[in-house]
Parts: sequence; C-alpha cells; structure tokens
Amino acid sequence: MHIDYSTLSAFADGDLDPTLSEAVSAHLHVCARCRAEVQFIRSLGDGLRALQSPLAPRDACDGIWPEEREAVPTLRLRLKRRQPVRRGLLLALAASVVALMAAGLVLTVGADRAMAGSSTLTLERAEGGAMTLRYVTVSPLAAETSVRARIRYWIPDPVRFSQNEGGFSEIELSREAPGRFDGIVDLPPGTVYAAAAVEDLGGTYLDSDFGRFWEYVETDAEGRPTLEARRYQILAALEFNVPRAALLAEEAASEFPEQPLFSFWRLFLNATAFTEVTSDSLLATHAARLEVFDRTAREGDPGPAEIDGLSRYARLLGRTDLADYWWDELGARYPRHDATAQVNLQRILPLEASTSEKLEALEADWVRVGVPITAQLGLRYSYELADPRVTERWLTRHEASSWGRDLSSDTEVARRLVDAPTLWTLAERWILDRLSLSYDWVGPARRLDQSRSNFDVEARQNRAYLYLYLARIRLGQGDVVGGVDALERSVKEAWNPAVFARAAEIHRSLGAHVRAAQLLSLVQVDPVVPLEPYLPSAAYVPPHSPADTDLATARAAMQERIVAGLLDELVTLNVSLRTEAGDETTLRQAAGPGRGVTLIIYTMRPDLAPGDAVGLLDLNSERLGSAGVRTVFISQQPDPSQEGSHGIDSELHIDPDYQVWEALGAWRSLQYFVLDRSGRLRHRGEGLETALRISLALTM
Repeated sequence: MHIDYSTLSAFADGDLDPTLSEAVSAHLHVCARCRAEVQFIRSLGDGLRALQSPLAPRDACDGIWPEEREAVPTLRLRLKRRQPVRRGLLLALAASVVALMAAGLVLTVGADRAMAGSSTLTLERAEGGAMTLRYVTVSPLAAETSVRARIRYWIPDPVRFSQNEGGFSEIELSREAPGRFDGIVDLPPGTVYAAAAVEDLGGTYLDSDFGRFWEYVETDAEGRPTLEARRYQILAALEFNVPRAALLAEEAASEFPEQPLFSFWRLFLNATAFTEVTSDSLLATHAARLEVFDRTAREGDPGPAEIDGLSRYARLLGRTDLADYWWDELGARYPRHDATAQVNLQRILPLEASTSEKLEALEADWVRVGVPITAQLGLRYSYELADPRVTERWLTRHEASSWGRDLSSDTEVARRLVDAPTLWTLAERWILDRLSLSYDWVGPARRLDQSRSNFDVEARQNRAYLYLYLARIRLGQGDVVGGVDALERSVKEAWNPAVFARAAEIHRSLGAHVRAAQLLSLVQVDPVVPLEPYLPSAAYVPPHSPADTDLATARAAMQERIVAGLLDELVTLNVSLRTEAGDETTLRQAAGPGRGVTLIIYTMRPDLAPGDAVGLLDLNSERLGSAGVRTVFISQQPDPSQEGSHGIDSELHIDPDYQVWEALGAWRSLQYFVLDRSGRLRHRGEGLETALRISLALTM
C-alpha cells in the first residue's frame, strides 16, 4: 500500500494538517518506496528554489493548468502501480539541478543508500571554527520540531594516541523545513575527526548512517583526508563498528602507503577473509612491504605512531626480531609516548615475578609516562596484594581518567574491592560515590549508538549490583539493618533474576527464609536459561519453598514486567533478502509471520556475533524451539570464512541493499528484534538476553 503522489507532495511541502501529517509520517516509517518519493520531491524543490530565474509572465501557466487543482482532503492509502506522473515541465526545468544533486548524494552516501532514501547529516566547518550541521530525513524524526545530535570528536595529542579520550558535545537541531533540521556547534580548534548520531529529544529513536556514524573528517587543500584524521577515524570505528574499521584501513593503506600502522590494521582486521589459496601470496606481499617499511624507517626519522605500527606489523607477520628492535627504538626515542607505555606493559605482564615486583615495575612506568592503561593494570594487581595504601594510590589514578571506563567497569571495580575485606573501607567509599552520581543519559556516559532505554536498564542493573556489594560490606561489619536496607534497594533497582538469586542467598544466610523463597520464585519462573547458574553455591531449598500459587503469582508478575512498554510497530515484510546461496527471498518468507514469534539477529558481518551471545542462544535453543520461536540471522555481508564461523544455528540471510535494515529501523552494527505472530515489531534492542525473554514471553 502506497500513498498517492499529491499527498506526498503536500507532506513534503508542510501543507498537510497535523493529523494527516502524523498518519503520513507513520506510513513513511514502514514504506521505503514512499520515503524515496518524498526524498525526491524535497530534492526537486530545493533544486528549483536554488535556480536564479526571472519572474514568469502572469499568464504563463494558463495553458498548463487551466483549472485550479483539487485540494487533497484525505489520506488515500491504496495499492497502486507505478504510473507516469504529469510533471514533465517541472522535470524539464530542473533536470540539470536534480542530476547534479543526485550525483552529489551518490558521491556522499553511496548509490545503494541514496536510492534507499536514507537520512543525511552534513558536518562542515564554518567561519570562526564553528561546525554547521544539517540533518535531512524522511524517517519518523521528520515529524519532530527539533532533534538532538550527539557528537564525539578527537584532537591529536603528541603524547597520547591510542588512549586519547576524545571530547563530547550535543546540540539540538531546529526544524527549518519539513524533514530538514539545522544547527551550529562549537568544536575546539584542532579537531581532526568527529562522529555524530541523531535522535529524538527523548532518546528513544536513533538514526545513523546505516550502522556507521555521520562524520567530519579533516581534509587537506586537495580535499583528501589528513593523516591524523584517518588515524582517529579508524580508532573510533574500532570501538563502534569493526567492519567499518576494516574498510577504512583498506582506504587509508592506499592513501598513505608509507604508513605501517595502516598496513597493520588492514592485515589484522581482514585476516579472517584470507583463504588457504590466497594467504601464501598475500603474506609474501606483506613481508616484502615490511622490508620496505623497515629500510625506510632506518634511513629516516619515523614518529612514534610509525614505529609502533612497524613493530606491530612485524610481530603480526612473525618477524619478532624486527618487532623487538623497533620496540627498543620506540622506548629510546619516545619514552613518554603512550605507545611506549603499552610496549612496557607487554613486557611486564608475562614476567614470572611476584605481584609486588610487577607493581613496582608498573609504578616506575607510571612515573615515566602515566597513561590510563597503566593505572588500570596497577589497580588490578593491587587487588591481589590487598594493601589499602597501595590500592588507594592506584584507585585514585584510575579514577582521574575516564578512558576505558563506563558504568559496568566501575561496578566491576567495586566487586573486586569487596572481595578483599581489608579493602572494604575503600570499597564502601567507591560504591557510595558511584551511587551518588546522577548519570546524564544525554552526556558522554551513553554511547553514541545506545538508546536511552538501554542506557537506563544498564544503569539500574549496575546500581543494583552496587547495592548488593554494599549489603555484603555492611553485613560483614555487623550492620544488619544497613545491610538489609541495601539488599532491598538492590532488588527494587532492577528486575534482574541474577540479582534476585544473590539477594535470596544473603537472606537465607540471615535466616529470612520466607523472603528468600519469594525471590527464588521469581528466579524459577524466568524463561531464559542463563550462561552461568544464578546461584554459584550448592542448590538451596529453603524451608518455605514457594507453593504453586506463589509460582503462579511470580510468573504473572514476570510476564507483566517483560511485556510492559513493548513496541507495536508495523513492519514492511515484503522487503527483499537473499539466502547465503544467493536465492531471492523476503523478510516475510524468512520470518514466517503467522507461524509464531520471530527473533531476528541483525549484524553487519556474521562473525561480529559475540561468543557469549552465541552461547546464550545455544543454551536456550530447546526452549525457543518448544515455544515455536523462529530465529532469523541477517547480515549485510556474507560469511567471510564461508564456513559458518558465526556459530549461530540458523540459516544466514543477506541484506545487501539495506532494505531490512530500514524496515526494522536498525541503527547499530549488532542489534536484536522481535516480531510477534502477526509480524508486528515488539522489540528493538541491544542485548540478546532481553530479546530472548521477550520472545518467550510473547508465546505464553
């Protein structure tokens, strides 16, 4: 079903009444063809407005439109065949403009995505160093009065490269025309690379450039990316989108053939694609290139990034002699660079030395360079020593930098501190400081590709564990009232069976068997089989085991909690897919609505599915099968190994034209979706466990 041209045209011009405009916007969310039509209409209008033309005579259009055109009173959704629209005169007048604009769009985002009617965000330097942003979209965000752009940016640091934290900024973009939003943000001078994502002001719907982020890349006078811009672009991609990083490494190695770091990244990130037939010749080519790099570096004055890249490249190719030589050169020439610190750490960690001796070596390294990764490793070894003075010193250093830290890593620090009673004072202070923080979901604590709902769930789960650890400390110190209070706060903070199980175990140790049985009933009715047992100790059967009625109550509560707030979106199921064998199919045929609930795992590359996700899926395969849940695995690229290395027991489908991506409203390089029996989208998320729980709950 598609909307007629006149209604789409009125929508593109902002001439529809609000109710009708909302209906059209909802339809555009699920219809790629109508989105492409609106994109065309807007491009055409922008092109015409840009033309410098004299005013036409008053009677110029009398022979073209002798009668006044009808207004469009209602939204007409009907199945239609593509008919030639009478816009010949307009097309003739604007043909050159549209051709130029279309060519520009294709060059900017690629032919496949331009034809799909994707959103675009341009980031350009303006006078005075400010950055202008223009967001054009036919996504559901087009109906918003304003949207938010969240931006991470990088400025070269002469001492730190791989441990450069990057900056963060966010800005609200105002709607200047239907589907077009503008804004200006001040980024610091020296910014060479920036990545941005767009979302509604509630952080519930994100838009990205097909799993990538929209980017600002510093260019030289000839319009080519600068060396520093490419370096930080790849570092950012390694964090957010590994397939993207592999492609960028290919481009950078071609643009800067004299840079060994790009050759290292290219070989390292694409190693899984090598076959036995090509590997020997390919490795011979890389070995010859390594010899050139080595000779050039010995004859010249390479910088720290070049030496670091050369040593990594040599080690990857098995030339440990060259790798060790350039490691020594790196430390001698650039003793305070973070690459030198990482080399030193790689030499310290394998040592057959005591914990105290390793901490002494790390202390010397910290005094010399003082980079965040040294503080992280020093803190990790200090747990083993369990000396409060030593641990406090490393904890202070670790806390001073946000590099490599997030909510989960801070919670893990608390867990390790609590494991050593001599560190409980430090642990309690660390936990209370974390609990007092108000994590700003708009700010840098949330990843660019993370929705607010996922961030909130993650934050609540981490707070729940922090309260659990606090309960352990207080109970261990004899403060039963404070311990039980922290325990109940952990249960209320997050609806998490793992938290329930641990809280039940503590209640059992206190003799509170009724409360323990209540919590265990919630654990027992959880539909998902966890990767690890919720209770690591021997199975516990409390004196007051939950009765059938208690389990029924818990099951109803669990069901209500799981299905609360689910999506209910229409999905275009007739979009095209290909099987791994190359046969044409559709999302409807792959998902099979009407036959049961469908769990969709969507990834940019098959081997991106993490091992714990594969393991969790395997553990729950029997339950999924018994409940009639169908698992569909979709990737934008074929399996690079051609051997099913992804490990998921499901036929792989390929989405080369991003049609399923758009139909599902995806935005991440790995994402999970759940369709109900009727084919409606009920969940779009970032964690497999939640998707499994929803899939199974929808069958009950």
